[in-house]
Amino acid sequence: MKMVLKYFKAYAIAVAAPVILMLVLLLVSPETRSWKAVGNVVLQSLAPAVLGWGVLFNMIIGNWDFSVGARVVLTSIVAGNLAMMISNHLNLGVLGFVVLLLLFATLVGVILGIVVGVAYYFLQIPTLIVSVGLMLIMESITRIIFGGAGIHISIGYMVLGNFPTNLILFVCFFIIASVLYYKRKVGYSVRAVGSNPVVAKTNGINPKFMKAKALAISGIFAGFYSLMSLSATGVQSAVQGTMGSAAAVFDAMMCVLIGMSIAGKGNIMFGVFAGAIVAQILKMGMMAIGLPTTFNKVVIGVFVVIFMVGSSRSDIISSITSKFHRKKVETIV
Repeated sequence: MKMVLKYFKAYAIAVAAPVILMLVLLLVSPETRSWKAVGNVVLQSLAPAVLGWGVLFNMIIGNWDFSVGARVVLTSIVAGNLAMMISNHLNLGVLGFVVLLLLFATLVGVILGIVVGVAYYFLQIPTLIVSVGLMLIMESITRIIFGGAGIHISIGYMVLGNFPTNLILFVCFFIIASVLYYKRKVGYSVRAVGSNPVVAKTNGINPKFMKAKALAISGIFAGFYSLMSLSATGVQSAVQGTMGSAAAVFDAMMCVLIGMSIAGKGNIMFGVFAGAIVAQILKMGMMAIGLPTTFNKVVIGVFVVIFMVGSSRSDIISSITSKFHRKKVETIV
């Protein structure tokens, strides 16, 4: 019984936040009042949560990586085209394409992550500057390779984007993320450097190397996200305009920020997933009430600030609560 209560307390906020917001969405949007709509929200949150896990490693350790969106696009285009060409040339069929896509998406994602990590490690400049520079380079490459046509796969090859395959993939990626973060030395080192780089260094951890390693780790999940996104939509276009891939970065950061604020003492990876659901519900809610899309980021940003204040500045909440309680007592007296 104590163990059940322990887990209930640990995951209470992470579960309650999306459930409450979903109930609000069902009230304000009659067309979403069905179990299918609820299921769609959860399924649409799977891929953003996967990308959020990669971004989480960077944010925990103090990296500001704006290249992850460009890496996702470039990975999807390269992996998708290579898998399609090899599969067609060798007549491997759908199964062969799926295996090749999984392999190439992971491999290209890791390679691009290593490129960013190595660039940061040897250039010795802040991750913000390195990642923005590489983001612009990668965005340009997406408009050059394969004639700038991006990638388009037919619906018959999108098997990994269908239920329950996408859910199975998500669970596998969740296990990988949790093991890396909680059960491996790299996860401990990332948390140690993020908590206090000086203390971490005195304990034999190289903060600079670990920050580069976190950038490489994010490449793993950028590859996983590319796999899930391409399998779900079947299309990935080249990046149009300067910093056109930045939207994916901010969306992932929102999932992480909300997730960190509601995770409590539970698994932070589950918290990021809950954050992705919350972000998806907010977007659907704004569409339901007819709010212009230009205000979406503003509204979501307000919710992020609220969650962050509730998490990191509990003293403010306690002060407001105590003042309200005193006023109530004085009124009664």
